[in-house]
Amino acid sequence: MSNDFILRDEIDIEEDISSKKEKELKCAIDTYMKNLSLDERIAQLFAVGIDGNDILHSYAKTEFKNGAPGSFLLFSANIAQTAEQTASFTNSVLSWFIEQNLVPPFFMIDNEGGDVYRFEEIGSKLLSPEKMTEYFLPDEAEQYYSLIALQMKAMNIHLNLAPIVEVKNEYNAAFLGRRSYGTMENVEKYGAAFIKGLDSAGVGATLKHFPGNTNADPHLGLPHLKDSQEEIELLYIEPFRKLSVFGADAVLISHIVIDSIDEGVPVCFSPKIINEKLKESFWKNGLVISDDLYMGALSKNGYPPEVAVVKALKAGIDILMISEKRFSKAAAAIKKEAQTDENFMSRINNAVRQILLFKIKRNILKVLPLEENSDYTLVPAQIDSVEENMLIFKNAKTKADLLYAEQINKHR
Repeated sequence: MSNDFILRDEIDIEEDISSKKEKELKCAIDTYMKNLSLDERIAQLFAVGIDGNDILHSYAKTEFKNGAPGSFLLFSANIAQTAEQTASFTNSVLSWFIEQNLVPPFFMIDNEGGDVYRFEEIGSKLLSPEKMTEYFLPDEAEQYYSLIALQMKAMNIHLNLAPIVEVKNEYNAAFLGRRSYGTMENVEKYGAAFIKGLDSAGVGATLKHFPGNTNADPHLGLPHLKDSQEEIELLYIEPFRKLSVFGADAVLISHIVIDSIDEGVPVCFSPKIINEKLKESFWKNGLVISDDLYMGALSKNGYPPEVAVVKALKAGIDILMISEKRFSKAAAAIKKEAQTDENFMSRINNAVRQILLFKIKRNILKVLPLEENSDYTLVPAQIDSVEENMLIFKNAKTKADLLYAEQINKHR
């Protein structure tokens, strides 16, 4: 038998296995979603803050029993004095959700590096993107990012809201500062290094802020980008397109207004931009996350939270980030709209499927065959012990600290 036939047989077998797994996955998600109420599905759409860094507070236990959020955004206040205490906190939250038969959440964090780094007191140092280009070559950066990601993973961080993949120019330099890698070439090389480093350690990466920003602070007012459609594609969207092939799990959408494409409409509410320029163009699979929908820029321009969450979902957002810890009013607005709009209900279900796919990929949920028939469902994956995670953390931190010192000393 020729090698060509053997190779073809191997390819056919791989395709059969892949097809079988896809069917099992679809079946598992469909079965699991049938057992989720509308309130539970809507709650999965929210990424919210959480109090404390030691135990799950009583308000949360009461609030979440009727609708547990799909994810938590951790801030500096949620990071305890040690990595072990932080891991114990996130473990306790996951355990409580599982004990209550709720969908286990995932944890996201904003660890860009430099001034935006929540692990400064307990983890290895992480330079700003600008500084990384000065002290690390791209392959060295990938190795270092992987060691940082192992430290994150040891504390149950599933998604990092980084890297920023916006190219710095005169119209955004004051806002981005050191948070950008700078040139298109550096954004591509170091952005890819960050994504691959995170993914190799089991942590998802987020491309942000699609499709870009200006020097106007979106916390204070709605920024407007005045460039032509051609310029938007070439200067702003292109780095997202190029970096989408390296395995990032999410794209985070900015609140900017691009008048040449959808006049007067913030991108987070624009199906024309989110669907046509992102999802239908190059982001076929993966999460689409809003920036904070409670930002003053939105509410001051006629988009209070209850309006913003509905508009964002309709535009194609999967995860609604809100800085508040309670989200019942926003959830009620979504439910009211879903009860009268079949297309909106379908949009909710599609968003929940994307969230569940992420939770499977990042080992929060796993596929389980049902004994009574040939169907499949989802169950919580096993939570690694704090002791196991701390062994990984300490090993990764030791290696990262040595690599960091080596790179800094090279440039002295």
